[in-house]
Amino acid sequence: MKIMTDKIQPNDACAWQPNKATETPFSKKFSTGELPVEPNRYRLIWGRFCPWATPIATMLDYTGLDNVISKGAIYSLRHAGVDDNWFFGKGDETDPVLKTTSLRENFEKTDPEFTGRPTVPALVDIKTGKVVNDSSQGIMNELASAWKPYFKPGVKDVLPESNKSAVLEMANTIIEDITAIPGKIAGAQSQNEYEKLAKQYFDRLEWLDERLADQQYLLGEQITVPDFWLVVSLIRFDTVFYFKSKLNKKALTDFPNLWRYAKECYQLPAFKQNTDFQAIKEHFFKVSDDPVRSIDRMMPVGPDESKWNA
Repeated sequence: MKIMTDKIQPNDACAWQPNKATETPFSKKFSTGELPVEPNRYRLIWGRFCPWATPIATMLDYTGLDNVISKGAIYSLRHAGVDDNWFFGKGDETDPVLKTTSLRENFEKTDPEFTGRPTVPALVDIKTGKVVNDSSQGIMNELASAWKPYFKPGVKDVLPESNKSAVLEMANTIIEDITAIPGKIAGAQSQNEYEKLAKQYFDRLEWLDERLADQQYLLGEQITVPDFWLVVSLIRFDTVFYFKSKLNKKALTDFPNLWRYAKECYQLPAFKQNTDFQAIKEHFFKVSDDPVRSIDRMMPVGPDESKWNA
């Protein structure tokens, strides 16, 4: 276990493991029959701050799957001195459904020899307490397809078979060029590497702004999977990454079509009720509940969140 000092390392915030093996004890699927599609059997563990988990939490609420798959949020800060686990509260609180104190316990139920760093999102089988999938894209796409019979009436398909390849391609584009960039910038080791990543990010924002000039959502007139990814990332760009990741060539409000799109989506209950500006800022700036003694861990007073409701 690495002992944390007051000088938090950039990658300690929202640590993400993108290069996991394809087949692990945590990569079971509904589409292959490995997991039964059974209402009230699974629980999504997410972080209110997390750009990798929040899209799934939002999709659950938007489609009505939150009625058959429960959600539990981890504590948004690392515990003092611990950077290799997530807890369900500031102290020793337990998740009310899983009855565990930390997410590591659920990973270890799946693999007793687990020594990695537990990550969110994590889909947990309530019957066994085991993590059955910890891939953000995997969970999103599996729930959006295999669980369609449990969508609430009137909700349009967020991963339509007729347009599936285009939907997944757009989602991959958003993830590669927007969602993943702040994490890569945190690990950049040269000015050139940072500038290349920033250019990739803003080139994609420009492209998206043009795309949204004459359509409501990314793939037309209905919300699909990539919209969940993009809106969640745009909120964090405005709230955190413009400052912390030095992604400050332009502000979100400088992209008129993206800003209109993001605000309109935010007004939908599923997006608004899964947006916690305080948790986002606490996590990415404070990181842990160690006492704050340096400017790099102090939360900025802005930006003004009221503009999202203006």
